[in-house]
Amino acid sequence: MGSAGGEGEMIEPNNKCIMTESKAYYNRKMSFKFESLIKDGGKFHWLIDYVMNHDELDFQTGSNNKSSWFSLYRGTGRVLTISPSGKLTADKKYVGLLPEFYEQPTPELFDKLLGKISNTPELERYYADNKLNNKKEGYFQTLIGRRYTLNSKSDDKFVIIDKETVIGFCDKLSENDWNNDIQKDVNRLIDNTRISLKGTKLPKDIKSKYGEFDFLGLNWDGDIIIMELKQNDPQKTYLSPVQACYYYKQFKKLMSENDTLYDNIREMIKQKLDLGLIKIPKEHRLPSKLSGEIKTYLIVGEDNKLSEEVVRRFKLFRDNILQKLEAYTCAEDGTLIKSKVLE
Repeated sequence: MGSAGGEGEMIEPNNKCIMTESKAYYNRKMSFKFESLIKDGGKFHWLIDYVMNHDELDFQTGSNNKSSWFSLYRGTGRVLTISPSGKLTADKKYVGLLPEFYEQPTPELFDKLLGKISNTPELERYYADNKLNNKKEGYFQTLIGRRYTLNSKSDDKFVIIDKETVIGFCDKLSENDWNNDIQKDVNRLIDNTRISLKGTKLPKDIKSKYGEFDFLGLNWDGDIIIMELKQNDPQKTYLSPVQACYYYKQFKKLMSENDTLYDNIREMIKQKLDLGLIKIPKEHRLPSKLSGEIKTYLIVGEDNKLSEEVVRRFKLFRDNILQKLEAYTCAEDGTLIKSKVLE
């Protein structure tokens, strides 16, 4: 998410930077002031029901040490963000389609806006090219994100609790220092993989540090699940074990340092449950604590489109860098199923 606009709007500072002795934290609960805008009785509560009734839309919420945000996305395109003052903002490519919606939003105007968005070729790359039936990464991001939050089922083994997940830091210096040993370790694994793949033409520069990952899940046993989604991008697909490994090492380190991690996660989940942004089937309940285990998933929207060479490279990177990485694709309703192509 976030390809067509910023992530959020500034809101009152909070004390997340002093809540832990670690230089890193994970606390994505929105501020009370921000929550009041979208809870029952709030000015924008109607947007929650609106999104539930429109399969092409999804929520993104979050918070860091300086800001909170509540945005609606169509694929990876940010259709709107609510500012602390109660105004709607978005990239000019959206605002320009129907300025009156952003000035005085109503469900009727939102319907009109979505019609204009779906008929604007420039915006197809964020969701899907309907004429060619070409589904972009954003299509699957929305499909899967909704499936494991709003449309959870009794036999689901996990729930998605966050999207576009990042670990927070109080400043850039702290971030670089904290991630330094992780980055060195990932670079070592990349170098070893290059040796194993000697004779195969690989990118000259392979990233060893990454920002956000697509989904954070939690299963009923207390396992953290890191999920990264790819679609129609061969190079990023076969390099995904590098990316997943970086996130895995980040969360492993954070869990070893931060005693309040699960308290923060539970508070975030409770807020989303109260607002109706997550639904947990009555057959399940949240675990009492984290198990300490971290699972990693690569999800390829349409794995049958992968070439034999991409599959070969993926397996070699996985075997050399993150053997425990599980590979999935998805059914038409977004349900994850094991990838037979990448197994």
